[in-house]
Amino acid sequence: MSQIIVTSRFLSPKNSSKRKNYTKYIATRETVEIREQKKSTENQQKLLNELLTDFHESKHYLEFEDYEKSPTTENASELISSIIERNADVIGNRQNFVGYMAMRPGVEKRGAHGLFNESDQPVILDRVANEIANHPGIVWSHVISLRREDAVRLGYDNSDRWRELVMRHINDIAEQTKILLCNVKWYAAFHDTTHYL
Repeated sequence: MSQIIVTSRFLSPKNSSKRKNYTKYIATRETVEIREQKKSTENQQKLLNELLTDFHESKHYLEFEDYEKSPTTENASELISSIIERNADVIGNRQNFVGYMAMRPGVEKRGAHGLFNESDQPVILDRVANEIANHPGIVWSHVISLRREDAVRLGYDNSDRWRELVMRHINDIAEQTKILLCNVKWYAAFHDTTHYL
């Protein structure tokens, strides 16, 4: 049976600079060398201990299950990225989060970045990042993870299929977050990582 993990959080209008070490990790992830099937590094283990202490619910993630079975650098990197993405509201500010979501490793790019929405027009990253950073209200952040084999079997292995899925269910998402449909504006990115989509 397919297991889908959905994490929903919101980014409050306040700009917090807490947990700088997490955002530094986000900013430097692209240059980190991931050596497959090697034991996780001391730095990864230290960061994971901090993250798992701060975000207990992370022990329910599929990535945690994989890391627990095989604590490799690759699985540690996947788990760290997952925890950071799902807790972006308390880790960094909105503008950095949008940029990370659009440019992180594994994103399926549509031009210069990976952001998309309901429009067929190109998304201008700087404009969206500023719009979200300056929005006076709550901004919801949803992260959906699906194991690669399940995503392939169900046909959700590219950004077009995920875009169609969001568009089909945007009414449900609006209803669950108690937002009038006329006030919903959404952006998403498809991330093709080693184990998850």
